Amino acid sequence: MTDTAAMAGLDPATLTDVLRVAGSTGYDRWEEQIRRTGGCAQPIHLTGATKTTDRATGTLLHHYTTDTEPGGRLRVACGNRRASRCPACAWTYAGDTYHLIRAGLTGDPAKGTPHTIRDHPRVFATLTAPS
Repeated sequence: MTDTAAMAGLDPATLTDVLRVAGSTGYDRWEEQIRRTGGCAQPIHLTGATKTTDRATGTLLHHYTTDTEPGGRLRVACGNRRASRCPACAWTYAGDTYHLIRAGLTGDPAKGTPHTIRDHPRVFATLTAPS
């Protein structure tokens, strides 16, 4: 399969974005954003600016704008928990949930749960409201 044939399956907006970014100096930043989303199927595209100032002195502590990002937007993972919507984000959520439950059952000082929690009775109850 040629590269042209592979790109033919892309929607026009995605193809335009890929070609624009690939030919620009911002390709490395674009690639970093894509990697940081962890394979998210529907990343959120943020635009705008933010600034942090010290209330007491009014000194500007930090300023960020998406104007310097490729395409003028910052891509972040959607964070959806449903695998039917975004398998990559659902996988991340499942892993986080596993570690939180494990820390609660066995104890993990790094998460603020002492190892003495192992000696306590455990119940994992699922409650469902009547339909």
